[in-house]
Amino acid sequence: MLNLIYLVIAGIFIGLLGGMFGFGGSSISTPILRIFFLTPPFLALASPLPMTLVSSSIALKRYQDEKLVDWKMVEKMLLVVLPGSFIGAYATKYINGKILMILTAVFLVYVAIRLMISGNKKRKMEKRVWVILLAGFVIGLLSGMLANGGGILMVPILLLLGMSIKKAIGTSVAMVLFAAIPSILVHWYLGHIDWLITLGLTIGAIPGAYLGAWITVNADKKKLRRIYGLFLLLFSIYFAIFELFGG
Repeated sequence: MLNLIYLVIAGIFIGLLGGMFGFGGSSISTPILRIFFLTPPFLALASPLPMTLVSSSIALKRYQDEKLVDWKMVEKMLLVVLPGSFIGAYATKYINGKILMILTAVFLVYVAIRLMISGNKKRKMEKRVWVILLAGFVIGLLSGMLANGGGILMVPILLLLGMSIKKAIGTSVAMVLFAAIPSILVHWYLGHIDWLITLGLTIGAIPGAYLGAWITVNADKKKLRRIYGLFLLLFSIYFAIFELFGG
């Protein structure tokens, strides 16, 4: 019972960050489960995924109300994100769990640095379909392998494609909601989901996701990227050290 309460508290924190920054799945929850709950690698990767369906739905309602979702971009990318996610999730059957944890840590460090050093100059929105489709497939492949729903990679890629920070986050939330489904099915089939962990995280993520989306909608655009990047950098470095020397 005590463990469930701690999971709910963790879920509030995860939902808050997911609602604020447009990611889902295991981007933050995997390090939390590994560091504070000592959860086995594959369970830590996949158990938070079903929570994503709930938290993303709640956050998406808020972003949609503010017209911060680019549904045309969602439609294009989903064409390749979904098959890429299936392939990536199934590939975990043949990849060592420890390697996936290290990949997750490296991935988070890269995203954090990318967000912190990128400028705030407006860019022309990318219109070339092949570029959008290629980006979507890579997002799907990595999201399936790392069980992170794709959102944590989606936001910086959408920024690079020329989208504003708030719209990138809102669009990412929509993408995460749909992209998580194939990963959930495959990881469930492979036995990588602990439903008690999922339950605790989901209960907490419901109020957390709503509050997180509200904060982002009302936040200063320039500060969003820097605050997120700094937090993610510090957290991912600690996670990498834990996996290399303490896991």
